[in-house]
Amino acid sequence: MSLTDHFKLLATYNQWMNTKLYEAAAQLSPQELAADRGAFFGSILGTLNHILVAC
Repeated sequence: MSLTDHFKLLATYNQWMNTKLYEAAAQLSPQELAADRGAFFGSILGTLNHILVAC
């Protein structure tokens, strides 16, 4: 597999996982999204915000 093909595969996987992540998050209520989970960024919403801003 060429390096280009490898990066295309990784990009496809990333897109697939992002879709699954946002579909799962869409099932949560605003309260569930904002609840402190004890994670590094606090809530699920905080973590999603970090992913959006940092990536």
